[in-house]
Amino acid sequence: MQPVVIRTARLRLDLPLPGDADAVTAYCQDPIFERWLTTPWPYTREHADAFLGTYVPAGWATASELTWAIRAVEGGPLLGVVSVRETQREIGFWMGAEHRGAGRMSEAAAAVSEWVLGGGIPESATVFWRAVEGNIGSAKVARAAGFRRIEPEHATVPTRDGEGTLPAWYAVREREADPRAEASWDGILGARS
Repeated sequence: MQPVVIRTARLRLDLPLPGDADAVTAYCQDPIFERWLTTPWPYTREHADAFLGTYVPAGWATASELTWAIRAVEGGPLLGVVSVRETQREIGFWMGAEHRGAGRMSEAAAAVSEWVLGGGIPESATVFWRAVEGNIGSAKVARAAGFRRIEPEHATVPTRDGEGTLPAWYAVREREADPRAEASWDGILGARS
């Protein structure tokens, strides 16, 4: 599959490039990455080079994982990353610390979900989200992006080393807006006023 550019009112989602390695390396030093994500830890420049030079291009070439850089403008600096694993239609994302809090991540996650459900990945009825239990920031993004929280019997996420699992929160987003979506988050995020 060829990389796809997605535009929103404030963002351009395009292919992460080797030139983004300094930003990826810097952002992935954030201690919340160690706590909530499965990215390597400690994260090094070599990890960023492998991610951008091998992992991202291979994911697009095989359509196994489609990864976008989040930018404000074409050719602008990397703000964060959003991706979808094709087989499960599972979305994942992170944003550089200085770019959080302005709704950009929710905007990007919603745009990618709409692209998937609109035929970007054929025969997709849902997009799936999960995060380590307690990751309030990710849950807020999922809620704002229109996901409905679900509670499967075995809600886990793999550990960084792949040897075990951690308790997780799950959610889905369907093609049509689900009127239950907003209230489904009340138990962990509280009701929005």
